[in-house]
Amino acid sequence: MTAETTATETGRQRRLGVLGRALTGRIDRLQTAYLRDQPAAKASLAQLRRGLGKPAGSVPEIWALTVGAVPPELVWRDDEPSHAEQAAHAALTLYALHQQSLPVPAHVPGTSFGHAVGRLRDNESRSEEAVTRRFMAVATAESMDELLVHVRGLVTQLRAHRYGFDYARFADDLHDLLRPGGAQRVRLAWGRAFYRTTTDTTEQGAEQP
Repeated sequence: MTAETTATETGRQRRLGVLGRALTGRIDRLQTAYLRDQPAAKASLAQLRRGLGKPAGSVPEIWALTVGAVPPELVWRDDEPSHAEQAAHAALTLYALHQQSLPVPAHVPGTSFGHAVGRLRDNESRSEEAVTRRFMAVATAESMDELLVHVRGLVTQLRAHRYGFDYARFADDLHDLLRPGGAQRVRLAWGRAFYRTTTDTTEQGAEQP
């Protein structure tokens, strides 16, 4: 299966999944328009933020941006949002929160969520213990709702330091977390990236030069 790839923290490549490939261009276009100060992009991000913490498909005004972006093969034939629809909704609404008032990209292809939080931990102006504790809360969350509450807190801190990460890849991760057998792989990948991060890494976040 042909797939786009992103550079990882170790210089290897990781393939985006079906969902990540469907979202990456959409997020890129929205981000580019927002950074060019286009009113329509600002309005779209504001609409997405109104979906934070709400179930996928429950906010009609963002259907086109969230569940409408999910490939048909990842949509269930019933009245419940599929795992992919839940992941897309969560990733895009969190991206909108992250990008809010930020003059640099919050979506940084190739930078994993774990790596970005590791950079936050290594920032000398932050409490290493507090960031690690929040990251552990993400890793040990017993439900997706609980996990996203803790991710939201970290996203707010990342925005303050202008550190970004790959939201298409993050959507893939959330999708895998919801699927049987996927949670262990995702948590291991996040943990590896978090603990192997150093401030002199070659991978860049969303900070300005």
